[in-house]
Amino acid sequence: MLPAILILSLVSCALAQTESKCGTVESDFSPCVTRERGDSLFKHCCQQYAPAGCQELCQYETDELTARNLLLKSVKSGKCDLKHMSTVLYCASQNQDNRKCCEHLNLSDQKLGVGNRCLRFCDPAGEGISSIARTDVTCLFNWNVLMYCHHSGIKAE
Repeated sequence: MLPAILILSLVSCALAQTESKCGTVESDFSPCVTRERGDSLFKHCCQQYAPAGCQELCQYETDELTARNLLLKSVKSGKCDLKHMSTVLYCASQNQDNRKCCEHLNLSDQKLGVGNRCLRFCDPAGEGISSIARTDVTCLFNWNVLMYCHHSGIKAE
């Protein structure tokens, strides 16, 4: 039987290895910070830069149907104009380029029919989102993927 201290050391080492791979392809881009911590950072940024009508979008919702309904509700209500999506996505990304995650989760898949166009939503600070066109609806309908990737891009403290 292994001594308790050795078991604790092995568990600690395994956890450290798992945490060091978070946010990478090796972990399928599993987030490095909790949803609560991520949401807190996201909301703080939105409170500073996004209009009040867009605040509801400032959460890392990854359930496909819930995320899509949240986006549709915010836009249809007229409280959050599409022109503010770049600000919301900038806050979601925490100024990180998350295109590798988006590519890994097939956001540039040819089946979507928009080429690499959606990848700019994964790096709003780098490529920027100056306007949203009809072809971007496909990208926005994958809001859950965008939120997952932006959450996974937050570095552990």
